Amino acid sequence: MTETNEIRNESNTNSGIVEISLKDLRVHPRNVRKSYENIDELTASIKEKGILQNLTVVPDPEVPWGYLVVIGNRRLTAALKAGLEAAPCRIVPDMPESEQVMSMLTENMQRSSLTVSEEAAGIQMCLSDFGFTIEDIAQKTGLSQSTVRHRANIAKLNQQVLKKKEADDGFQLNLTDLTRLEKVGNIATRNKILKEAKDSRELAWKAQQAADDEKRAKTTKKLLALAKKEGISPAPDGAEHELYGKQWITVKEYDLSDDAPEILYDGKDKNEIVYLIHYRRFMLIRKAPKEKKVLTSYEIKERELNKRKRQIKGMYKEMLAQFRDFILNIVAGKVDELK
Repeated sequence: MTETNEIRNESNTNSGIVEISLKDLRVHPRNVRKSYENIDELTASIKEKGILQNLTVVPDPEVPWGYLVVIGNRRLTAALKAGLEAAPCRIVPDMPESEQVMSMLTENMQRSSLTVSEEAAGIQMCLSDFGFTIEDIAQKTGLSQSTVRHRANIAKLNQQVLKKKEADDGFQLNLTDLTRLEKVGNIATRNKILKEAKDSRELAWKAQQAADDEKRAKTTKKLLALAKKEGISPAPDGAEHELYGKQWITVKEYDLSDDAPEILYDGKDKNEIVYLIHYRRFMLIRKAPKEKKVLTSYEIKERELNKRKRQIKGMYKEMLAQFRDFILNIVAGKVDELK
C-alpha cells in the first residue's frame, strides 16, 4: 500500500510508465463493456510474454491507493486470469471523467469489441451524462454522425429485450434491422416489434408495416383537418356501398401513403362535395345527376299495356259501383217499375 501511494504521488509529476500491482487496479465502472469473453488466446500470450502494451489508468476516487483502468481493461482481465502480479501503466492524474468514458468508448469501438447494445449505451452515456453532442462524439470516435445517431436511437429500445435478441443465434440480429426500426416513430411500437419478431426477416417486415401505418394515420389526420377547414363534410352512411354504382362521382382522391396536399379542393362545386375514406384512399365525391331514361320499344309497349290494364280495372270498379247503387235504389223503391 505504501509503495502504491509513493507511485501515485510520483505520478503527479512523472508521466512515464510504472509497474502497478494488479490488486490495486480495477476495471473502470463506467466502461460500457461489461464482460470479456474469448480472451484465452490473449491470456496465453500474456502468460508467456507479459503485457507488451501499457495500460492507461487514472486515480480511483473511491480507493486512495487504487487506480481505474481507462485503456486496457481487456488486458487487465487477461492478466488477472494469467496470474500476473503487476502491469505496466501510464498514469493520467487529471483526466476528466467525460474524457475517460470517451477514451474507453473509442478504444472499444475501434477494436470492434462491443456489442450493438454496448455501443448504444456508451453513446447514450456521453450524450446524457456528459453533455456531448452527436458532432462531438463523431469527431472524437471517428464515426460518421449518422452512425452515432443510429446508435443513440438503439439506446432508446428496451435494453433487456435487445440483449436477449443479441444472444439468440437463431435470430441473427444486425444493425440493418435496428436501423429499419427507426422508421417507426413510436418507441413503444418499436419495442413491441423487437420483442415479438421471431427472426430478422419478420422484424424488418413488421417495422415496414408499422412505419406505413404511421404514415397513413398522419396523412389521414392532416386530410381530415383540411376537410374541416374547407367545410367539406363526411359522406352519408351507405355511400361506400354505392361507390361503384351510378349514384356517386369521384371528383378527386388521395393516396394515404403519400404526403397531404396544401389545399384539399378548390372547385366551384365545393358545396356539393363530401369526403369518404375507402381502404387506403381519401376520396372526394358528389352525387351523380339523375339521367332521363330512354325506353326500348319493348318497354314502351309494356308501359302502354299496363296503362290499358289500369284503365280497364278502373272502368270495372266504376261499373261495380253503379250496379251496387242500382240494386240499392231498387230495394229503396227509388226506381220505377218497368211497364
